Amino acid sequence: MPTIAFTTLGCRVNQYDTDSMRGLFFADGFTETDFNGRADVYVINTCSVTHMGEKKSRQIIRRAKKNNADGLVIVTGCYAQLSPDALAAIPDVDAVIGTNERKNIVPVVNRLLSERTNVAVQAVHDVMGRDAFEEIPLYPSAVEHTRADLKIQEGCNNFCSYCIIPYTRGSLKSRRPDAVIAEAGRLAEAGFKEIVLTGIHLGAYGLDLPERPTLALILKRLIEETDIERIRMGSVESAEIDDALIDVINSSSRICPHLHLPIQSGADEILQSMRRRYTKDEYISLIERLTGRIQGLTVSTDLIVGFPGETDMLFAETMDTLNRLRFSHIHAFPYSPRQGTPAAAMAGQVPNNVKKRRVDTVNALSERQKKALLDSLIGAEVQVLLEEIKDNAGEGFSEQYERVRVAVPAGCERGRIIDVLLTGRDGTVLTGRVKEAF
Repeated sequence: MPTIAFTTLGCRVNQYDTDSMRGLFFADGFTETDFNGRADVYVINTCSVTHMGEKKSRQIIRRAKKNNADGLVIVTGCYAQLSPDALAAIPDVDAVIGTNERKNIVPVVNRLLSERTNVAVQAVHDVMGRDAFEEIPLYPSAVEHTRADLKIQEGCNNFCSYCIIPYTRGSLKSRRPDAVIAEAGRLAEAGFKEIVLTGIHLGAYGLDLPERPTLALILKRLIEETDIERIRMGSVESAEIDDALIDVINSSSRICPHLHLPIQSGADEILQSMRRRYTKDEYISLIERLTGRIQGLTVSTDLIVGFPGETDMLFAETMDTLNRLRFSHIHAFPYSPRQGTPAAAMAGQVPNNVKKRRVDTVNALSERQKKALLDSLIGAEVQVLLEEIKDNAGEGFSEQYERVRVAVPAGCERGRIIDVLLTGRDGTVLTGRVKEAF
């Protein structure tokens, strides 16, 4: 049977999409092999959030063809949706698959395996219309990690001034609740202990469906109707955290007390220019409310540094905001202009060396906040999902999404959740001991 290799750039949603395509190929009899070796087919799931993502995608395309000059190179993902003609013009590319055409990837590949063409096949359509959620069953055997991503939503209607994603993923598309629960059930039956709910605009889940289900409803049904031991949420917009969501998080210890809430800037002038839908004070008030109501909650965030118009004074305002909060991690990114977005044409573009310096400043703060959080967790009892085991040393993540290292008994398998008493830390990794004998 043909061999196939995959590589994925970008976010959790992309990783889920790769897993779903992998399952389609497995069901058709393909055998997976290492991307860095020889394969009959190479699938590259691209990212277009930054110029660097696109550059890496082009580099990987060239590398795949070097691994096997006769192998097919199939390009999908956001870059494929955004620039299909440019990618199809690359001699090494055999097919370009859009972000709502992944269900057709196997027939396209099979046709190319039997009949090569001189022109790259394009399976891309305009996603800005009213597409439905692309329902592709996730085969548990195709999931590479101990935690399984479960995509429940696609697309975004926000159109932040810096973001290209609405143009590559289209408008909001939510998965039917019954389909979400059914897939979670299959993952539980396959032995997965944790699922991560993912989407491009996760907090807006259900707004496009007639019955208007919510993220809170999905969480409630997962608790009541599945045996998944641990449920985690991907990135959620702060403006979409409401009392119903807080209540359902508090209703079960199976929902992890960790939220990823992008702040993007801590200065109101920049937030307004970004077309974000909150002020810094509203964000701060939300964090205070959340930490007051959800016991043991940790919060991580995303931050764009060097957005057009960000002066030294406005950056100082952002740093003051960050210092008022206590994040478990700050993912700081230098602003990357994306052609076609309003921000790319704004005045006041910040030099790259200034962006780098500001990112370094934020990273230093993030490291201090991380260490303070880890020190505060020492002495606590946590549950760790073991993701790696080597020489009786296991590593995995606690419910707060902190990495923990612990000695485990012989015969202990990855994918298991164990109770751990935290006793110290090694850099940014917590250490501990198994609380009870297996």
